[in-house]
Amino acid sequence: MARKKDVRESLVSKIISSLKAGVGEVWKNNMGKAGLIIIVFIVIISIYALATLPPGLPDKWKNRLAWSEYPTSVPPEWVRYFGVPVAEHKIYTDPQIGFSGIVIPQNIEGALPYYTNALGLKQTIVGYVQVYTVEYRLGDPAFPTGILTLFTPINNSVVIVNGVERQVQVLPMLVVQRPDGLSIIVAQQSSALKITDLAFKNMSISADLFWRQYVDYYANQGITINITETEARGLATKMIFGTPLGGKDFEPLTGTYRLHLIIVYAGAHPNVIQQAIAAGQLGFENIKIVVKGNAYGISGTDNMGRDLWLAILYGFPVALAVGLFAAVTSVIIGLVIGVISGYYGGLIDEIIQRFIDVLSNIPILPILILIGVILQERPGIGPWEKLFIIIGFLVILGWGGTAIIVRSMTLSIKAEPYIDAAKAIGASNARIIFRHIIPQILPYAMASLVFSVPGAIITEAGLSVLGIEHGLPTWGKVLADAQANRGIAYKMWWWILPPGLMLALTGLAFVLLGLAIETIVEPRLRRR
Repeated sequence: MARKKDVRESLVSKIISSLKAGVGEVWKNNMGKAGLIIIVFIVIISIYALATLPPGLPDKWKNRLAWSEYPTSVPPEWVRYFGVPVAEHKIYTDPQIGFSGIVIPQNIEGALPYYTNALGLKQTIVGYVQVYTVEYRLGDPAFPTGILTLFTPINNSVVIVNGVERQVQVLPMLVVQRPDGLSIIVAQQSSALKITDLAFKNMSISADLFWRQYVDYYANQGITINITETEARGLATKMIFGTPLGGKDFEPLTGTYRLHLIIVYAGAHPNVIQQAIAAGQLGFENIKIVVKGNAYGISGTDNMGRDLWLAILYGFPVALAVGLFAAVTSVIIGLVIGVISGYYGGLIDEIIQRFIDVLSNIPILPILILIGVILQERPGIGPWEKLFIIIGFLVILGWGGTAIIVRSMTLSIKAEPYIDAAKAIGASNARIIFRHIIPQILPYAMASLVFSVPGAIITEAGLSVLGIEHGLPTWGKVLADAQANRGIAYKMWWWILPPGLMLALTGLAFVLLGLAIETIVEPRLRRR
């Protein structure tokens, strides 16, 4: 037992000393230095991603409604530094109430002047009213892409009047007051709803509310706007945030916009509603007013409004896990089986080599596609499990090449005189393998491992592009979504270039490291 322990400790100490010496040698090589720097960067970003990204991101990534607050198909915000005008994306969470009180026809003009002066459909506002007001600054001559209002109501829609329950209904509407003084009713719930019915609903702008009045307003100023009702729906934000130039052309109107969200309560006496709201029994826990910009974040968004930077970040730990798991596992299997085959020879060697011959003739890609399709039909398996099952089959089918090379090296080392001398003095097979053979093969195994990492990462990305989805928002998945929507994605460089560059950068890092290791283990490759 003590002898086996000595052998293990000797092997471990040799591996550690070899790694230290290897890293030192790699650092002296320019290619190795560049590769190590990039890999350290990837590791740091992977740790940051795991620490900061929400755990439910894979599920959120597939849910279109979860991205309703984000602008769709917009570039990153830093394009403004290249001269591109940017309309800022703003989310106003829990905006302040600018007005609350009982409104009757006689005082509506004094209480809500922006409503009475607004272009668009109007109705008499009577009852208890709350107005949430926010300011949006449009500094660049650019058009936002939309306005959205989201509601989180208190889970109650009734008040008690003389012992009788009364349903309270609300009618929300949104008025935009422009820098030039023009006000426009841009969004309105089509009919009054119970407060609780507004849960998980949103209200977006509709040109149907104002386009005719908008056209007539500018016609009175001598500006003819030649758009139909259908065309106006696609130009709604330009009409709200711009001034017409005639025809179908608009120019952005810069300045400060005031957005007034008017909520009218009905169904009970205004005093009763006011008391219930003051007591916290009625109303809204949270309201969001979102002005969607024409640019967003570090990497922009796709056609569903998904923040591509989150997928880029998430791709770092996934790529690292996939690459290292596949490479380390396949190299270890190949190393062990190759050494056994070369050292023991005979029938064992023959069986192993014939098995490798069979394995080498199995087409990997069709098998992986078949496995991926089968896994997709089983919803009970999680995305990480699906991914590693696919990579597991890649490992099972991919260790043969390493085993063949290791076998040939083992045969060469086995023929050395010092191996015969070790046997003559009674050294066991385990001691010879772990003390004399494996330490000499380790540098070549490390080089093989490093070169295997990019292949595994590219394979995962390739399977995603082919439609074999595991459910994780990886670089390959982003490229697969872009390929599926190539009609619009090919015009959106921020959807294609970043994940492609990350794949290339990661592959380059390990290739540079592998080339540096090759020059160390093979002296003939060193520059003189």
